[in-house]
Amino acid sequence: MDPGPVDSRNIERIALDGDDGRVSARDDVAVEAPLELRAGGEPVIMMMRTPGHDEDLALGLLFAEGVVTTADQLTLVRPEGLVAGEEGNVLETGMAIEIVRGRLPERAVYSSSSCGVCGKSSIAALEQRQIAAVHSGLEISSAVVASLPERLLTAQAGFAQTGGLHAAAAFDSSGAMLAIREDVGRHNAVDKIVGWALAEQRLPLSDAVLCVSGRLSFEIVQKAVVAGFPVIVAVSAPSSLAIDLAERFRVTLCGFARQRRFNIYSHGARIR
Repeated sequence: MDPGPVDSRNIERIALDGDDGRVSARDDVAVEAPLELRAGGEPVIMMMRTPGHDEDLALGLLFAEGVVTTADQLTLVRPEGLVAGEEGNVLETGMAIEIVRGRLPERAVYSSSSCGVCGKSSIAALEQRQIAAVHSGLEISSAVVASLPERLLTAQAGFAQTGGLHAAAAFDSSGAMLAIREDVGRHNAVDKIVGWALAEQRLPLSDAVLCVSGRLSFEIVQKAVVAGFPVIVAVSAPSSLAIDLAERFRVTLCGFARQRRFNIYSHGARIR
């Protein structure tokens, strides 16, 4: 059974500026649960995620790590005969275990919901995979860039319910939303967007903008580069390594997009 993206828990609510005192209540919280990817019946990746769009997550992760290049290389199914606790939390890839392990970087075998492993060596790894710099004629107005975080927030149904989910969305140059995905992990939400695009045969996303609800880590920029996004917009700050990667692969990086202001950290010519 699918565990679902939201759970409800008993809490005690305290308000120091009111007369209610200590009140028992129920609160909706975002679910964080393991998703195990298997190949040939054997586990190959364990990641912590919020259930929902698991197939997109698997596709996006395996594409970003260079395991697959098209969606039809996978046949994602829910295995039968699972034990208690595994229902809804296991996906079989339909690939040979030797192929997956041979292509999958060791760092990707376990993925937390909070952060991936990054470093200067990962930039070299992208170059070794012959990932090209992003080429795109996309231009976008400053007004549209400034509007994206609010458009993203308005569509974050899970965040509105729990306050505990990150989001990533693809927009066109006019600011129209193409797809949105939520997850307790920032980079998981991006994987889900990339997986959606791969399944819809929309890669590379050279005519789209990626907007994320939190800060910009190296890993988020890495995934965006592989997917071909020419512009990334974030509500919060980028890291130094995220900026380095964006500079190297010709990605326009915008951070602190809030209250109709934002900073441009790299390749600002795409912003009108």
